[in-house]
Amino acid sequence: MKKIFAALALLTAINFSAAAEAAKGTLAYIPMDNRPVCLDYTVNSMKAAGWNVLTPPESILANHKQSGDPEKLFAWLEDAAPESIAAVVSSDALLYGGLVASRTHQLPLAAVQKRAERLIELKEKLGSQKLFYVFTTIMRSPKMSAAPVEPAYYKEWGSRIFRLGALEDKAELKNITKKERKELLSLRSQIPAEFLKDMYERRRNNIKVTELLLHGVESGDFDYFLVGRDDTAPFSQAHREARSLDILVHELPKGKIRFFAGADQLGLLLLTRAATRLQYRLPIINVTYAAGDGGATIPAYEDNTTAESARNHILAAGAFPSSGRQRADLVLAVNTPFYGHTLESSAPENYLDITRQTENFVNKIKRLLKNGHKIALADIKYNNGAENVLVEKLFAEDLAYDLTAYSGWNTAGNTLGFALSQGLLASDYNEKDRRELLNIRYLDDWAYQSNVRREIYKEVIWPNYWSGVNFHEQQLAVAEEAITRRIKDYGNIFLGAAVENYTFTLPWQRMFEIKVERKC
Repeated sequence: MKKIFAALALLTAINFSAAAEAAKGTLAYIPMDNRPVCLDYTVNSMKAAGWNVLTPPESILANHKQSGDPEKLFAWLEDAAPESIAAVVSSDALLYGGLVASRTHQLPLAAVQKRAERLIELKEKLGSQKLFYVFTTIMRSPKMSAAPVEPAYYKEWGSRIFRLGALEDKAELKNITKKERKELLSLRSQIPAEFLKDMYERRRNNIKVTELLLHGVESGDFDYFLVGRDDTAPFSQAHREARSLDILVHELPKGKIRFFAGADQLGLLLLTRAATRLQYRLPIINVTYAAGDGGATIPAYEDNTTAESARNHILAAGAFPSSGRQRADLVLAVNTPFYGHTLESSAPENYLDITRQTENFVNKIKRLLKNGHKIALADIKYNNGAENVLVEKLFAEDLAYDLTAYSGWNTAGNTLGFALSQGLLASDYNEKDRRELLNIRYLDDWAYQSNVRREIYKEVIWPNYWSGVNFHEQQLAVAEEAITRRIKDYGNIFLGAAVENYTFTLPWQRMFEIKVERKC
């Protein structure tokens, strides 16, 4: 415990804008919305590496209450173009108003297509010599969800809509049993026709517009295009749509497009790609896994193996995957479950004593560090949070701040993207910045996501019969006070007094994500 206290006590206040004063250049960035992972955490990762990042006023970005303003975002980007050497933009923000709006909007297809055409034509206004990177998402297939992040009918029908998509996918792949075929017919009759019409029409339009955006790659108007598969599964409506889109993607130049699971990490990946390209770097990345299924793991909320995902993330970030470790600039160490099945971070298994697999994985990290390798650790063993004993062991062994980067939040793709991107950018971080970015990830991904969030549900949310979303002002104040107190409790035990330097807020007035921010 004293070692952990000493490690964090060394941290001093850091102003990320200081790095920007000697910026390598200015990048224009339009995130899909204003959540910390898309905006603050991403921008701070770039600023710490010496890049000046221009972002639109938050008033025109999507937030927890309303969609963004596409027309104003287009105008902002055109105004920002003259002082930028590259632009990274979310098509969901520019076409629909944000990620949530892409799932809930009532826009006619013609209006969205017109915006897509405008996006394709933007390269001309930005200047042909400037990099123009775009990222988009295929609509997700959530197992459980509700308004406002999905149409209102998902509260009652969401799980059955997911199952319907999974069975439709199985049927098309001729992988469906007789029993499942009967279930499929039953679901088609159970779910109200108007809800299915609304869902399928929006999804069809999303695919049509995505196909239109692919012309931006073909014509050279997009220098790079990332297509993310938001929450999906090996059998799902999202996977069904991805199969058809994948045929078109494979006809396009591999050096200009990638298509894989995940959404929230795409902005940082492309900003990192811009940084590597503008500095004429081609980093070599070696990937290593915890013992067991390793790269063959297909994580929850995804439909491809971890090995496929890691390779695609590396290429998308402007780096090159290598099986050799000796000449690698960075080792991406991926903490995978032994049997290839990722549980939620709130599962009882995440609160047990250390296993031999985790101990061996930590020993592997220790050996790699001793041999001089830089390590970005992607902790994907659990969904929506870190592996407790892994992080505790890293601190106990004085390894937590020897890592180049660490990430353990949300889906496996989100985690891979952040760990890899911050790992690649870290060659330009100073020591204080690197430690600060690590600290934020430990406080968010480990302290909150894997521990405090679960405890606050038990202590505050459920006893008061709250839903955990759409907090009103008084509920928000109570939840944030309880969260801050519990994280500080963890700080006293594990992180030391340095935790007092941070604030912890719920920016979208829900329990799902927290914003960790150093006090001014």
